[in-house]
Amino acid sequence: MTASSRCDVVIVGAGLAGLRAAQILSHHDLEVVVVERADHVGGRVHSFDVDGFIVDEGFQLINPGYPELVATGVLASLDLRSIPGLLTFVGSREEWTFADPRRWPLRALTSLRRGRLATTDAARLARLLATARWSSTTRLTRVPDRSTRQGFRDLGLREGTIDDVIVPFLQGTLLDSELETSWRYTRLLLKSFAKGRPGTPSNGARQLPLSLVADAPRVTYRLNEAVREVGAGFVRTDHGEIRARATLVAADQSEAAKLLSGRDHGWRATTTWWFDTPRVASGERLRLDVDRRVVASMLDVASVAPERAPRGRSLIAVAVNGEHDARLDDEMAQDVGRFYDVARGDVTLIARTTVARALPKLMPPLDLRGPSRRGSVFVAGDYLQTPSIQGALVSGRRAAHAIRKSLVTADVV
Repeated sequence: MTASSRCDVVIVGAGLAGLRAAQILSHHDLEVVVVERADHVGGRVHSFDVDGFIVDEGFQLINPGYPELVATGVLASLDLRSIPGLLTFVGSREEWTFADPRRWPLRALTSLRRGRLATTDAARLARLLATARWSSTTRLTRVPDRSTRQGFRDLGLREGTIDDVIVPFLQGTLLDSELETSWRYTRLLLKSFAKGRPGTPSNGARQLPLSLVADAPRVTYRLNEAVREVGAGFVRTDHGEIRARATLVAADQSEAAKLLSGRDHGWRATTTWWFDTPRVASGERLRLDVDRRVVASMLDVASVAPERAPRGRSLIAVAVNGEHDARLDDEMAQDVGRFYDVARGDVTLIARTTVARALPKLMPPLDLRGPSRRGSVFVAGDYLQTPSIQGALVSGRRAAHAIRKSLVTADVV
């Protein structure tokens, strides 16, 4: 590419929304250029290598139950290793495990006798999951929207159940310890939980964007290139101007707001500590903290995907909502020892990853009819749908179809 170049479509941002749009457009024989300010594709979905360990940018699990992920056609190439349907709730004086009733129905019934989930609340949650599993997206988003906490209250759940079971279960996914997030979105999230078991690729979360790139012929990727201005049919970067028949801004909501003078709704942040320990027992179970509520979730990733750590070692991810620094390093290491019965001296910090823009805030009401265009520029991003892999991919697909339609119309005229 020269300082001034041409193509059919120029996409700003190589996150999942931009990559999904590029994949679809390239399959229709359009020449696509993707411009990305970072040195890698995937945006927040990224991994890197540290001393034989594969570490994700944040604590990331991929749910094969996402319909749009299935539609990409790259699911098989992820080599996804699903975690078992076992959630271990860890308290200072007690520990109990809930089993997925789809896999272990008798064990699930037995687990109800322990922990802090009353039988009546368990029945209400079971009905909610069944409804979510078999309902359409339209039906799930038709209900009056409110906060997720209020949604569970309206189901009749006790505050104790919400605080002791629901918050520990959902806060790591929503990055929202107060459950202020849209109830409509949470119902969609529960649908994906009911349809598939989340897991991690053997090569880390980065395998998803890399697979999308591999399935997108005729796409040129320009990394380490910041975009300064966008408009109808052009993008100006630090390295020159790209002319195109259509322009798509698929950057995150903050960058899109700067380029298009839009609104930034704010972000939810997360910090993940990655620890090396000797191989722990039952590490494949997702562990949730029900007392101190500092740790949103903890998992030995190497117990699920052994390729992500040296032989005989565990790679324990400790996720905490918000932005944190080294002052919590020792406290998190002690929590690892407490959760897995490992001596403090056997817990070694590998990396600490803080993602300030982990998920765009999604306050009620949720509206899935978000625009695919702002004026003469097309837009895509999870902030226009739902703050999830599903939302990013759907938004990219919608934008790609809108671009194709506009180009066909222009050709006819």
